Amino acid sequence: MALFSGNRKVRSRRSKPAPALKEEASPKSKSRHLTKRADELNSQIHRLECFITAAPRIQRQHRLANVNMVPPMELSTPAPRSRRVPIAKRRAQRSERLRLLTEGLLVVGSIAAVLGWLNQWFHFWS
Repeated sequence: MALFSGNRKVRSRRSKPAPALKEEASPKSKSRHLTKRADELNSQIHRLECFITAAPRIQRQHRLANVNMVPPMELSTPAPRSRRVPIAKRRAQRSERLRLLTEGLLVVGSIAAVLGWLNQWFHFWS
């Protein structure tokens, strides 16, 4: 059986040759295969256990090796992420900016109008 995308199991089109079928059927070959697989798993387990027990020592060595190293200078601001913004979000941001611009212009215009009115009646700057 072959595995394809979507984890669907699909039978291979070629049938197995007769010697392969004969080897599968014999219990001796099956037991040899299982012992070989067990040995592989045991060696992998042993390797991982050795790695786990050596991890603190490796970390200590790494820390001691980097004692006199100066860390890289950090940027004042993090690097900008380049990611695509959805169209709806872009549209909402654009409308928000337009609303703020309109509000700002309205405030500045009203301040200018009030100052002009005051200048007309009270002659502040003349």
